[in-house]
Amino acid sequence: MVRNLAELQWTLSTLLPDEKAIVAVTPMNTGFSNDTYLIEGPDLILRLPPAAGAMLDGHDVIGQARIYAALGSTPGAPPVPRIVHVEESADLLGAPFFIMGRVPGESVNDIEMQPWFTQAPDAVRRAMCRDWVSAFAGLARLAPLDVLGAPVSPEDDVRMWQRFAAAAQCPQLADMIERLLKTPAPISGPPAVIQGDSKLSNLMWDDFRMSAMLDWEMSLNGEPMADLGYMLYLFESEFHGATRAPKLPGMMKRAEVIALWEDVSGRSAAGIVWHEIAQIAKITAIIAEGTNMFNTGRSTDPKLAYFKQNLDYYLGVVAAMLAGSGH
Repeated sequence: MVRNLAELQWTLSTLLPDEKAIVAVTPMNTGFSNDTYLIEGPDLILRLPPAAGAMLDGHDVIGQARIYAALGSTPGAPPVPRIVHVEESADLLGAPFFIMGRVPGESVNDIEMQPWFTQAPDAVRRAMCRDWVSAFAGLARLAPLDVLGAPVSPEDDVRMWQRFAAAAQCPQLADMIERLLKTPAPISGPPAVIQGDSKLSNLMWDDFRMSAMLDWEMSLNGEPMADLGYMLYLFESEFHGATRAPKLPGMMKRAEVIALWEDVSGRSAAGIVWHEIAQIAKITAIIAEGTNMFNTGRSTDPKLAYFKQNLDYYLGVVAAMLAGSGH
């Protein structure tokens, strides 16, 4: 479904009479978790459920707005956009939505990294990498947020992704997760806030300094090594290569990432391999669902064809890490 931008502009103009006049409403991205639009004029951001339907059962748009609001009033939390309006009814735009302030800067694109990042001095990229790791490590010092519900154990979290993999017609992954679950998850301390998708592209940068942490759809209260495990998959190990950004000169190496996370979080990362396997399994379950959507014709999105091409690689990484770590 393609949303009518002129109708969006008219409706939002009546909803936000005290804001600066709206010049246009422009799509920024449409995806599997949210559709995002720039409200030009007042310089705001509109977020709606994806018109094509959600791939994941994470926090819905109203839940995300509440998370942003809670973080915005929590001392020590990372910077997040301010919430301007939350609309729980579907009457106005055909779905619930929220409007937030636009944060200065931009994120580093996962696929086509911008010249301001790739051509920056090595020392600048290294400082950005330290800020990236430190931002997610700092979450380990936050007490659980009521808005995120009761703490979830690492085992219960990975069991949810095991069910997701089974529903995505990927029994191979479900079996590998069962192997991981035969060993209890290492725990670094009391539950804290987990963002759940701790990649570089979920941070906004303004003049090379972090201006906001975005995309809390998979956040929960739980074991903070989950965010570290997710990050570590992006850095080279004996079982997998590095993704695009960590390959660039100046970026930190895996051991440095772990040491910095421990220093900032005040926790030990002992047993991190369990959590890295769990997080790669989560990523693989999402890829399996995208592949299943494509194979069954539920979606013709070209991004899902890319998922399909990479599923075997991700399954191989999980299998290699399980074998290499003795699970």
